Amino acid sequence: MPGARLTGGEAAGRHLLTLPDPGLRATTGLVRAALGNILGERLGSARVVDLFAGAGSLGLEALSRGAAWATFVELQRAHAAVIQANLEMLGFQARGEVVVADALAWVRHLEPALRAADVLVMDPPYRDRGPELCQAVLAQLGVAAEQLSEWDPVVVVEHHRQLTLPTTPGALNCVRTARYGTTELSFYQRST
Repeated sequence: MPGARLTGGEAAGRHLLTLPDPGLRATTGLVRAALGNILGERLGSARVVDLFAGAGSLGLEALSRGAAWATFVELQRAHAAVIQANLEMLGFQARGEVVVADALAWVRHLEPALRAADVLVMDPPYRDRGPELCQAVLAQLGVAAEQLSEWDPVVVVEHHRQLTLPTTPGALNCVRTARYGTTELSFYQRST
């Protein structure tokens, strides 16, 4: 089923495949475009990790805008299959991998793709355990930044504006926020 449209780069305007899942909330085109514009040149040749990938729209947007590689971490096999189908449909299959895994466990294991990431985006669910998972993964990323002294990615968290995130989780520091309706983007980098 055709869904969101990519907003920038080589695949701008192309529709993504999605699943009809009432529990899946896709990132809006406005938010994806804003994120791409804020990250700008940082996406060029970047290695990106998309946690809680869903249909993969954030990582696919990054690939369209010039990222060299994207690792998509998604717990649901059906969603992972859609991400793989989108990679193939867009001709990005040589520039991405889909990992079926729990995001928190994946981050805790300090997987090689995490260690190599220049940009990390995460869009956990807004409901149910989503806010709790968001806080837990962000805290674990702060721990990873403490453990990996050379690791210096931009970490971007998409979350509901009513969810208050910590300013300094571990060795990360919130350097910017941007609000779009009920959605907020929080940007973290290594504390200096």
